[in-house]
Amino acid sequence: MKRKYLAQAAALAAIAALAASGCSAGGTNVGGGNGPKAVVNKLTLDPDGKQSYGPAPEAPEARKGGTLNLTWRTDFPDYDPARVYTAPDDDAFRLMNRRLTVLKQNDDGTMVLVGDLATNTGVSSDGGKTWTYTLKDGLKYADGTPIRSQDIKYAVERTFDTRFATGPQWIQSWLAGKDDFHSVYPGPYGGQELGPDKIETPNDKTIIFHTPQPQSDFPFAASMTQTVPVRRDRDAKPDDLNVNGLGDMATGPYLIGSHDVDKTLTLVKNPNWDPKTDPVRHQYLDQIHFQFGVQPKQETDQLRADTDPTSAAFYDQIDTDQIQAIMQDPNLKKRTVDQETTGVVAYNINTSRVTDVNVRKAIATAFPKQDIITTQGGPFYGNVANTFGPRSSVGYSPQPNAYGVGDNGDPQKARQILTDAGKLGYVVNIAWESTPAADREGAPMKRALEEAGFKVNLNPLPDKGYFDAIRHLGNPYDLIWYQWSPDWPTNRTVYSALFYGGAVSEGGNNVAQLREKQVDDEINRIQGIQDITEQGKQYMPLDQMIQKDYAAAIPLVYTRKQMMFGSKVGGVRMDVLSSTVDLFTVYLKK
Repeated sequence: MKRKYLAQAAALAAIAALAASGCSAGGTNVGGGNGPKAVVNKLTLDPDGKQSYGPAPEAPEARKGGTLNLTWRTDFPDYDPARVYTAPDDDAFRLMNRRLTVLKQNDDGTMVLVGDLATNTGVSSDGGKTWTYTLKDGLKYADGTPIRSQDIKYAVERTFDTRFATGPQWIQSWLAGKDDFHSVYPGPYGGQELGPDKIETPNDKTIIFHTPQPQSDFPFAASMTQTVPVRRDRDAKPDDLNVNGLGDMATGPYLIGSHDVDKTLTLVKNPNWDPKTDPVRHQYLDQIHFQFGVQPKQETDQLRADTDPTSAAFYDQIDTDQIQAIMQDPNLKKRTVDQETTGVVAYNINTSRVTDVNVRKAIATAFPKQDIITTQGGPFYGNVANTFGPRSSVGYSPQPNAYGVGDNGDPQKARQILTDAGKLGYVVNIAWESTPAADREGAPMKRALEEAGFKVNLNPLPDKGYFDAIRHLGNPYDLIWYQWSPDWPTNRTVYSALFYGGAVSEGGNNVAQLREKQVDDEINRIQGIQDITEQGKQYMPLDQMIQKDYAAAIPLVYTRKQMMFGSKVGGVRMDVLSSTVDLFTVYLKK
């Protein structure tokens, strides 16, 4: 799961240095176990625009034509880019909706931020409080209408409206200078506009952003869906865009051809997409067809048998019961992508409900990480996590279990904590996103927590609408499954998103609802450190503080994923950030 929120904190001056010099950070291997290593992403920016134009490098042996058939268990919950924020949704919609900037993934997993609609990653002035972008020549929507800077301004303005609370909120908060950005500007639907002190569009090709505080990682935020252009004259009924998508306002190589809600989605070629302006995307395929409602077992059975050699899994992992057999079969393994992802699964403890920190510590002390991981495929699911940020983040170092217990917890030690707190028999309501495989997690949690003296209610929730349910401030759950991937390859979009007090809001991502000044102050301090490597190191003690002192969440697993594809599908790799099939490079073989 990839949803983000803002901490109003000091800027990442380290990113400014990267942007100014085009230098990089990272580039080492970390990790353990028998699975693939996690690569610390070597992060580079393209401030001069030398890598920001197309055509994108060709995939080896790529050919054009055909329809790729993708399967997934659920339809996308949102089709308006302003609302889109989950990792798989964003990966698919990047084929249709371009932004000011975009992360370009190299074959070795390293990343470079380049201009997408913009000529480069932005020009900074006024000490990082002003960012100027120039649009490339010849950019058009699918209907042939020119893309204008005013459309991007309007796109940002509409994301201030509360109906778009599920989408990215970095830029809105930075422009407003506060987390409660709705109070500064309610959005454009009442006829109001953001003034030139916030956004200027002096001509059709230039857009200038002004923030009260320096925001040196603005180029990364500009790669999010807030900067997908939307024409004001096509937004009279904004709720309709969430049903139908942008249609012929598409700016990428594909647009929606047809959509049968909860059943199918077909993407077709955009005739006005110009590959010379696009540094990352291709248009190898005639169509991309999504079949929704296909559960992992059915999907794995079909792909294993190669019943449709032009099909691939889009996001879901191989069926848990079949992973080992598939990975031991050389013919099947060569049709499998196997990679540690940037996703970290954790169980958040709802601090607004579980207000006694000792009760929270007892839950975390008893928590049976290894038993849960075993239900999901053991090492093929991933390695036990003791941090909330991925092992691929710059500055990561291995950390011990914050509660001094083994990978399976210690229910008896937890029982003593609960007894000392006078809370034996405390009721814990556990919620997770229900699938046949995920539902297996309930049994070991229930067993361990009951041994520790808790009463446990298991609440597997439907996958569609799950995140809306658990991000509701008044939800009735105490221990909540959540998966997180950073928006870009630093930890700014992890700790400030998940644990900053200002991120507690309806629809926000601080699911633990943690509001602690000590945590907020430390996040602000760390984000003011200019050296990106040192900054990354400082997140490790913060991580331990969040666990040891406040027990706000329990990291479970650094996820590893295996996805299968048909024998005629080529150019397959995993998107580093979204953990989906990278749709920029896929083609069909002869």
